[in-house]
Amino acid sequence: MKNYDSPDSPGLMRLAIYILLLALVFKLAFILYSGERVYYDVNLSITHGKAIFDKPGKQVKLILPGVKTYVGSIAWYKLYESFGVYGLKAYNLAAFALLFGLQYAIGRKYFPARVTAAALFIFAFYAGTNLNVATGEQDDMTAALFFTLGVALYAYGRGAFLAALVMSAGVLFKYTAGIYAMGFIAYFIYTRDKRQLLLALAGLTLPFLCLNLVTGFSSLGALLKIANLKRNLFDSLPSEVLYKFFSTGMFLFLLLSAWAVLRDRSRTNVLLFCLSSVYIVFAVAAFSAYSSGFHMMQSVLFSSFLVSQVLFMDTYPGGVKLGRLFCVSFLVLY
Repeated sequence: MKNYDSPDSPGLMRLAIYILLLALVFKLAFILYSGERVYYDVNLSITHGKAIFDKPGKQVKLILPGVKTYVGSIAWYKLYESFGVYGLKAYNLAAFALLFGLQYAIGRKYFPARVTAAALFIFAFYAGTNLNVATGEQDDMTAALFFTLGVALYAYGRGAFLAALVMSAGVLFKYTAGIYAMGFIAYFIYTRDKRQLLLALAGLTLPFLCLNLVTGFSSLGALLKIANLKRNLFDSLPSEVLYKFFSTGMFLFLLLSAWAVLRDRSRTNVLLFCLSSVYIVFAVAAFSAYSSGFHMMQSVLFSSFLVSQVLFMDTYPGGVKLGRLFCVSFLVLY
């Protein structure tokens, strides 16, 4: 993967800390405003987690059809039992801070300081990020955390198997992480690296296989039920998909990311494009955009690096130079 000239700048670290602190205050305000209101699936997950403890052995299967295993429900119910709804939201806030740190680590390794700083800002203040932290599922945040950790491990040379193994741990909390994992696989198909492709497939399969061995393959059986597939595929009308395509930023992020990767087809850019665009392709092709406001957060974490490269281009088509004022204005308006 291409290593951009990215000196270990203390200025970048300070700026990242300022962005993080501002984002945390911003999200804390949203949490206080929303109070104990949460996304419906948070309530459902806690209810099923309670049922597991009330009736041991009766709930060893998928809790939400085709969406997740029971693993997260157990953890979130115990967290809720000890600290209430604000304990769940505090977990989301902490998970965001860790995601921010992982994004910083990836950016510091491969990109100039200004690109990394802009990417951190775009991810931190993306509407879907705020939505996930203030009212979203802990499963979504945990899945994103494991997946991003896997990408960071791969970026720092830990190998495809370990990276995919960590990514797959996120799939145990939310199956949408598996959609993003397909972007990782697509990257190795593009690079024609058969060995890394096989290692990645093995790493992605192992945790889910182990869970099914323990539960008698009930998770796999529930996932493949026709009713579950109908619930998660073709569940949005064309008008809804079109609305989400623009309102969640899919169009903007896909367009600017494609522009960046066409300008610079480095392996880093191709990997980030595969990781960020795979969910958008899935949501549109499968007419499954109902929850895209939440799921796009993971896409933006990766595409923000590509968008930032376009933002800081020296010249644009036609020899246009927009300058630093345009970049700052774009971020403020965003």
